[in-house]
Amino acid sequence: MYYPKSQILENLYANPGQFVEIASKEEYTGPYYKTSDGSFYTGKNPQDPPNNQLIEFAEPERDKLSEPLPESYYLIDDGYYAAKSLPFNRKAPRPPITSLPMPTESDYQTGEFERYFLKKANENLYNEVNKKEYELFDNNNSSVQYQSYIPIKINWQLTGKLKNVFQTNSNVVRLIERRLNINGFFLYFKGRFSQYFKYSPDENLFTDGTEYKNKRTGEIYIGPYHIHPNKGPMVGATHVSSPHDFLIPLSGSFEQIETEIAQQPRIIRRSGGSSGGY
Repeated sequence: MYYPKSQILENLYANPGQFVEIASKEEYTGPYYKTSDGSFYTGKNPQDPPNNQLIEFAEPERDKLSEPLPESYYLIDDGYYAAKSLPFNRKAPRPPITSLPMPTESDYQTGEFERYFLKKANENLYNEVNKKEYELFDNNNSSVQYQSYIPIKINWQLTGKLKNVFQTNSNVVRLIERRLNINGFFLYFKGRFSQYFKYSPDENLFTDGTEYKNKRTGEIYIGPYHIHPNKGPMVGATHVSSPHDFLIPLSGSFEQIETEIAQQPRIIRRSGGSSGGY
């Protein structure tokens, strides 16, 4: 085919791996020229035969994901995956971040709140975490080591009768331990099943001598008492501004009650009369 000289780019040179002859399907290296329609031919120009047509060499396209990947995503520079257009997570999944809960006033008004824990799958190791951290593991988020932990959520009683709160929380923990078939969860709490407990204000109560003794005198107390929201049981049917004695459980102290409360006698209460002011 005739091309005017103005439509020919002459005296080009094909490097190895650049062109293949269409007829022979062999790689071509040497002089070539290019025409205005984008075709390539052997020879410096049309007057330098043979003028065999060439096509540009194209390496067969490979599936990007067919390449063997490294053993760890986290040892490879970001540029490797960017060049391959592969999805990757440069940071290794992290272990849990421990967080101690703090009940709010709204929680105390409700009487309970949720607590969250993560158990190491292959050992009896527990971490208490916040709700956000729990949800990362529960939703199998790739930024955390969710495969290695069992997420646990429980309702924790905050108010009511101290003995009942202790027993309820203890029962909940035992139930979760059985339901999830895990070990060591009950022991994790070390008997602190009244943790975060807060007295609810109550007045015009009566004790028959099987519950409390006077903290100041050490004598068993029989008579009316009330429960202050911060100070606990106190002598007298209602709270007054003048000094009045504290009451402590017969087991000895408020600290001891957390481990001994299961053996405490049932509280006997008798309500009546008008309530006083706090």
